[in-house]
Amino acid sequence: MGYVAAWTSRCQRRRNVLGHAAMGLSDELAALPSLNWVKTPSPVTSLPDLAKHLRLGALTVKRDDQLDALHGGNKARKLDVLLATPPFTDAPAWASLGAIGSAHLAACTAAAQALGRRVEAHLFFEPLSNGVLENLAFVASGPTTLYYYGSRIELGLRRRELLTSSHVDGVPVIPPGGTLPPGVAGVARAGFELAEQIRQGVLEAPDVVYCALGTGGTVAGLALGLGLAGVKTEVRAVATVERLFTSARTVRSHVAAAARWLSANGVPTTAEQAVRVHVVRGQLGAGYGIPTAQSLAAVEVLQQEGVPIEAVYTGKAFAALLADASSGRTPQRVLFWNTVRRGPLPPAPHWREKLPARLNKRIDGAASPVRVGRRVVLGGGVAALGAVAVARMTGYPALPDWTGAVLARWEAHVLAAATPVLAGVSSVDGLVVAANVDRFLVTMPRALQLEIHQLLGLVEHGTTPLGLRLSRFTRLPPDAREAFLRSLNARGGLMAEACRGLRDLVLMGVCRDAAAWRGIGYAGPWPKEALGPENDDAKYESFRAPSGTAPKSAGGPT
Repeated sequence: MGYVAAWTSRCQRRRNVLGHAAMGLSDELAALPSLNWVKTPSPVTSLPDLAKHLRLGALTVKRDDQLDALHGGNKARKLDVLLATPPFTDAPAWASLGAIGSAHLAACTAAAQALGRRVEAHLFFEPLSNGVLENLAFVASGPTTLYYYGSRIELGLRRRELLTSSHVDGVPVIPPGGTLPPGVAGVARAGFELAEQIRQGVLEAPDVVYCALGTGGTVAGLALGLGLAGVKTEVRAVATVERLFTSARTVRSHVAAAARWLSANGVPTTAEQAVRVHVVRGQLGAGYGIPTAQSLAAVEVLQQEGVPIEAVYTGKAFAALLADASSGRTPQRVLFWNTVRRGPLPPAPHWREKLPARLNKRIDGAASPVRVGRRVVLGGGVAALGAVAVARMTGYPALPDWTGAVLARWEAHVLAAATPVLAGVSSVDGLVVAANVDRFLVTMPRALQLEIHQLLGLVEHGTTPLGLRLSRFTRLPPDAREAFLRSLNARGGLMAEACRGLRDLVLMGVCRDAAAWRGIGYAGPWPKEALGPENDDAKYESFRAPSGTAPKSAGGPT
């Protein structure tokens, strides 16, 4: 592995200085040990339309997903420096740990492929999703040996040395997320990169930077690098892991350790130079690795802008940004640091054959991969969309005759507003349709009723983050309502499913209204004389339930 040492030779360091000049790095930072994987700045994407509708002065995204090395993502910055330092420089293999869908382990696998090394990957289970299986397939397809543990607790109890020692079985350990001082220093260089882009006029200096908080290495590196580069801002670190692992004290300890390492490697630094870090909570949901309604809605918002994120880390971070914007807690100029990797990752054809038998069995026994479930997407209604003011829940016209058993007054207004768009019948009364839907829902299971509430909330208040309209659905003119519903349907996936669900509710309510039959070409139930004597009703008496029998779903006899 002698060529790795060459990267850190004086001659190579001088070439690195020249190569990093466009990134605004100081000579000292550019001369740090490095594999020179991050050669050019990641681009910045401006989102002026979304900024306008969120009432922000500017909204930009730092696109680390566009970095060339290791399929992009923040791990490329960490491993660029970390793997060029002892004890990793000449080690034939590294050990590391993470969830079965860990992007960190995927990056370590890509690095091992590039450098001709091996990875001892210690995995614990997390909820399945397409992204999780994609990362797992890539890790299993690479130069890796896989070890499986049922949970983080089991891994900690059985292989505690992975968390407490620098080596395991003679192999150096890369901790979760690559969060060691050299890795944090690798991210700190991104602060100078952003400062240079600000100097060149690519963007204005942000008042606040949003970033996902996992192990804390990326947040610590950004805080330290931005401070060293003179970018006066605040890092809002959105916790995506339980509180025990995402304390402000943990972030400060990473900053301090990285500052000491930089000073020891010729870059005079103190932890006090880092910008302020504010840990944002409230987006974790049910726990690590589990998407929330808010994070899934945030994925939809940025996907509409052509920016890919995922629901476990970056989705929760952007959901926090949306929530802060809706409540006025966000300054005017906002930068979102997108740390996600690019996809898809190329797997080997028979990658599952390499998985430990216990993990294969767990995957087979688990539910189908979470493709972002309907109930999770719809869940939360207004809150799931993150950019809705409380005032939007008020101001609905009175309905003196409305006595909905399931649907609230505002939900009746949503169905009434959707009826002219979706029914295609001018003679139908939207409030009659809403009443028919309400009667239908009375006998439905509670779980289905909850989904309908969430569906109507998504349609009513999704117009801002999903349709870039300030007004809620019921306040839009008919042509704008139709345009919004068409845009939902065009998205495909669960947004299209939500649109179709609303359509089916409206059409069911229309078909129960006799006043609408003529408009849809339905003559109504056949009269006896049309049936003829051979079709006397008596023949069908056996199909009739006894008088007073309640539907089965309402608890009546079968």
